[in-house]
Amino acid sequence: MKTKIAYLGPQGTFTEEAALRLAALPGMEAELLPRPLIEDCAESVEDGAADYAVVPLENSLEGSVNVTLDVLTTSAELQIVAELVLDIEHCLLAAGGTVGEVRRIYSHPQALAQCRRYLRRHFPGVETTSVSSTAEAASVVSKSGPGSAAIGSRRAAHSYNLQVLAAGIQDNGNRTRFVVFAKHGKILGRPVKTSLLFVVKNASGSLYRVLQAFAVHNVNLTRIESRPAKSQLGDYIFFVDLDGTPDEPAVKLAVREAADEAVLLKLLGTYPVLVQE
Repeated sequence: MKTKIAYLGPQGTFTEEAALRLAALPGMEAELLPRPLIEDCAESVEDGAADYAVVPLENSLEGSVNVTLDVLTTSAELQIVAELVLDIEHCLLAAGGTVGEVRRIYSHPQALAQCRRYLRRHFPGVETTSVSSTAEAASVVSKSGPGSAAIGSRRAAHSYNLQVLAAGIQDNGNRTRFVVFAKHGKILGRPVKTSLLFVVKNASGSLYRVLQAFAVHNVNLTRIESRPAKSQLGDYIFFVDLDGTPDEPAVKLAVREAADEAVLLKLLGTYPVLVQE
């Protein structure tokens, strides 16, 4: 029976590339299921229609994907079971013609932002139009007349029969971190990282004391950021990634002490890094 992997579609997205990397793991015989929204990917796993879901979590240029953080906050069933970090190469795609003929450019808002310097240098004043994904941009351009172009992947060019007018147009250091969701109990390899969220008391020193628990036990925090708790102004949820797992004594102690100081602490997953480009 094939393993079913939902991913943020449609066909031709960078998330599909990450899902294909997951599907290529030894012993994995998989069927890929494109979904239009990150929430749909998560629901596919929760409903049992898929075993795993691959979604973007963080981009090195544009920061975190807030919808993914919201899913992690609200879901009682899902956890992170793996991550994949991919270099992102954006290309300028068109049905034909030349770069000089481009009068309108379509892409996902994050892709447009990730190519900001290229667009400013080569297409000042050219209209840009935001769509739901880079693959959707390629689809639109494949049905448009001359003068339209999309920013997307080489896979999207192949999927929608487009030409690559320019390659590598992204700003330097463009990488995206994708995570794999599954229900509790799924394992995809030896875990080396842990993610969690916490909420602190609205009192002086509360955040300091939670973070101090990790510093005292020499646990390296690789990422920390906050999101509004969507309850009232001034309330925040903090997301943390750290090296190690709760099976390690230092991490176990740090998490326990942090939980004692926090109003809420939720483990989001302990997982391996499957791809690190």
